Amino acid sequence: MEGVGKGYTTEQSSVLAVVAGADILLKPSDPTRAIDAVVAAVERGEISRARIDAAVRRVLELKVRAGVTLDATVSLTRLREVVGSSEHRALAASVAQRSLTLLRDRDHLVPLPADAARTLLIRYAPETEIKAGRTFESELRALMSVRSRAARLDVARIAPGATRDVLDSLDRIADAASIVIVTAYVRRVEGSGRVVIPRPIAAWVDTLAKRRRVILVAFGNPYLIGQFPNVGSYLNAYSVSDELERAAVNALLGRAPISGRIPVSLPGVFAAGDGLKR
Repeated sequence: MEGVGKGYTTEQSSVLAVVAGADILLKPSDPTRAIDAVVAAVERGEISRARIDAAVRRVLELKVRAGVTLDATVSLTRLREVVGSSEHRALAASVAQRSLTLLRDRDHLVPLPADAARTLLIRYAPETEIKAGRTFESELRALMSVRSRAARLDVARIAPGATRDVLDSLDRIADAASIVIVTAYVRRVEGSGRVVIPRPIAAWVDTLAKRRRVILVAFGNPYLIGQFPNVGSYLNAYSVSDELERAAVNALLGRAPISGRIPVSLPGVFAAGDGLKR
C-alpha cells in the first residue's frame, strides 16, 4: 500500500515488521530482498532464532487447525455452496448492518423524513466499479414505493471525469428534489484507483449541500467526510458489497438501527469511537 514503502526500504520494513511482532511478511515488493534481510538480521543478532521459530510454529499450527496439511485443495464445485450458504449470508448481512456508522446528522435526515417524497440519488463511482450502486438503487426504489405511492426516485450517475455541464444539469434536477442522496464509491484498488473524490466534484457536492438537504453515503474510504464540511448527514460504510448497500438502505429508511462506531480518527473531524445511534 506504500504507506511504509515510501519511508523505508524493503529490507528495513521487513526487519522492523518482524521485530514489531509480525509472523508473516505479507506480499513484500521484493520477496528475495525481504527474506535475505531477515536472515541477515538473525545472523547479526538483531532478531533471535527463537523469534523466527515461534513465528513458524504459530503459522504451522494454524495450518494444521485449518486442515490444509491434510487437504490443500478446495472443491470449486462446492465453493459457492459452502461460502454462499444461507448461514454465511445471514452473518455477512448482520456484520454489514452493525458496521454502518453515522458520523454526522445535523438536520436529522436519518432516517429519511416523511416529506422526502421526491428523492434524487446521485451515484459517484469510477468506471471500474461496474456493479456499484445497483443493489442500493433497486432496494431504495422498491422500499420507497412501499413507503409511499407518491414517492419518486430520480437517479443520476457521475464518474471522476464528470464535466461542469453535467454537474450544472444535475443542479437543476437537485433543486426540484426534496432530498438528495449521494453515494460515493471510493476504495483503493491495487495499482490504480483514487483515495478521494476529485476536487471539482467534491466542491460541487459540498456547495449543493448549502442549499439542499444532502445525505452522503460513503462506501469504502472512511475519510471522505473531510471533503464535505457542509454536508449535514454522513453515513459511512467501509467497503463495496451488496450486503452493505442493502444495509445502508435499511438504515436510511429506519428499517434497521444504526449503532456503528468508527475505529479510526481524522483530526478535527472525528475521533475513534465516534458514531451517532439511530
